[in-house]
This record gives sequence, structure tokens and C-alpha cells, in this order.
Amino acid sequence: MPNAFERLKSDFGESLLDPRTDASRKWFIDKVQQVTYTPNRSSVMRKPPMREQNRVLPGMMYMFYYHPKHEQTLPYYDSFPLIILLNTDSKGMEGLNLHYLPLNLRQKLFYGLLNRVDSLDVDEDSYLRITYEYLKGARSLKEYKPCYKRYLTEQIKGSIANVPAPEWEIALHLPLASFKKKDEYMVHKESERIIENY
Repeated sequence: MPNAFERLKSDFGESLLDPRTDASRKWFIDKVQQVTYTPNRSSVMRKPPMREQNRVLPGMMYMFYYHPKHEQTLPYYDSFPLIILLNTDSKGMEGLNLHYLPLNLRQKLFYGLLNRVDSLDVDEDSYLRITYEYLKGARSLKEYKPCYKRYLTEQIKGSIANVPAPEWEIALHLPLASFKKKDEYMVHKESERIIENY
């Protein structure tokens, strides 16, 4: 039985809409509002088009399970991040967890970044040419601020799955966030406050 990711992919393919247009954005919003349950995260991780990764690369999108080292002192956190990776080092990685934004702001940030795709021909190896320094200098992308997070490698649980570029738009719209200690509505309200004050 197809999971929510696969159903959206199939339905979108049959819709004959061009990705990254206003029409496709509205289509996704309407479809996601019809999802009345939380998609099975384990199923999404297991099935195509997800690919397990031994090595992660900046500019690509990933999802994984996460248990923060200092969870007791954090006001809230997402245990199933969906990130656009910005940087890695010997202890972990930094990226934009899109789940921290409500859908309208998530779309605004994501579509605002698409002009940074490395080539016009988007395929499974495509990536976004962005850095933290670029984001800090782009006033039109201030939605990045509450999304910027650091993840320690030792706290990642299980596999890291790559979301290839042709599937970015689908992953963006799936209700896969798993916030702990605060509900999603309150997290999004706090993110909106951070953006307004930035």
C-alpha cells in the first residue's frame, strides 16, 4: 500500500501541473489539508524515493530521527527533522529544518531558495548553492532564522535519508514534523515571532 509521500507524488504527476508554480503550491495546500492523519514516518523512510546516506552533502535535503543531547533544557524540538543541509564538520551538521515554519512561510522560504539550484535540469543529484552567510545577507529570506539548527551526529538515530530534488516539493508539504514538549501550533507561533523581530 502506498504511503502518503507516494500518493502525493502519484497524484501530482497525474495533475499535469508544472512544479514550482502558484497552481502547484495551491494544489499541495489543498491536498495536505485532506490528509487527516499523521503519515507513517517509518514507511516514508523505508520506501522510494528515499535513499539511505553514508555521506551527506551541503545543499541537499535530508530527513532522519533525532534525539537531542540536551533535551531537558530545550523548550521544544523536532524529533524527525526535514533539513536543507548547509554545512558539516567532524561532530555534526547545520541545516534549515523546514518543519519549524507554518506551511505558508515554509513555501515562501523554499521557493525563494529555488533560484539557487545548481542547474536548470533538476535531477536526483541537484543541490542548492546556499550557505549560512548567504542567508544572513538575503533580507528576503529571513524565514530561515528559526529553522537554522545544529544536529550532532551521535544523536541521530538510525539512517539519514536523502530526499532527491525532484521530490523536494512533496516532502516540503507532508505533515511529518514530530515536535516534543510543545505542539506544532505553538512552535510555529514562536517562529513567526522570531521572524518578525529579525
